[in-house]
Amino acid sequence: MDPKFGLTGEDFPLRTQHFGNNYRPPLIAKTWLKLFWAALDDFMLKVLIFASIFSIVFDMILASPDNRSHAWIEGAAIMIAVMLVAGVGSFVDWKKEVQFVKSRAKSEEKNVCCVLRSGEVVVIHHNFLHVGDIINVEYGMAVPVDGIVLQAT
Repeated sequence: MDPKFGLTGEDFPLRTQHFGNNYRPPLIAKTWLKLFWAALDDFMLKVLIFASIFSIVFDMILASPDNRSHAWIEGAAIMIAVMLVAGVGSFVDWKKEVQFVKSRAKSEEKNVCCVLRSGEVVVIHHNFLHVGDIINVEYGMAVPVDGIVLQAT
């Protein structure tokens, strides 16, 4: 690598194999269903689900034949309330997660830097930096690398 010329790109596969790459995959929002299942993992909601099942089973067993047609209503109301709380909570969390992923993707677009390659200065995204790249660091720039300062002005 020549400090005045930069990398040529011929040995990028070898550099990637030896040092790894700088690529960070984009964030992906969790699905609403995953968040719903995570919400149902709450201890209190588990207790309420168990209580609703317990209520339905024992109310149906112990109910007189005349009352059996509506004995399940209390337990079902508890279950509906649990599903409603978990559903609304996970929907709100999902919307926040989608918004966060969008804002993160938008800020990732700005992560570019000027790199000296084959004697020319090219603008590339941080994901495509390689070990040995010569970067022109400017004020306020965030560069996700360790490096050596060749020249400071």
